[in-house]
Amino acid sequence: MTVITHLAVGAAAGSFTDSQAGAALLGLVSHVPLDVLPHYEFEKMWVEVAVVSAAFVAMLAAGMGRTGIFWGAVGAVVPDIENLLWKVGVLPRERKIFPGHSPRLSRIFPHGRSLGPRHALTQVAMVCASAAVVFLSMRSGAN
Repeated sequence: MTVITHLAVGAAAGSFTDSQAGAALLGLVSHVPLDVLPHYEFEKMWVEVAVVSAAFVAMLAAGMGRTGIFWGAVGAVVPDIENLLWKVGVLPRERKIFPGHSPRLSRIFPHGRSLGPRHALTQVAMVCASAAVVFLSMRSGAN
């Protein structure tokens, strides 16, 4: 799953609580089922790094650093740091520990098979739905 999708779904999950720790946990937990689903991943990692970094800067600039939305997004993105480290050659594949990433846990949490670029539309729909949840949460004053 793209990191952008993880960020959006994690933000939506975090919008359901005012607890920063609870939101981060919801975001973290949301990462696993998304990775297990068959999905498309960007080949150009720099695109995702740029978009996700910009999203976090925008959330902080908007004063959202203490919200469940922000911390849900953080929790959902953190597991992919090990994927980034693996892709740049810093972390060997066998040292990954997160379910869906770890070769040791692949029998329990198998990473979803890779799909072609046209399947990115599914993730666009997930991001849009997540953005709607976040927007509605903000309008109601919940987060």
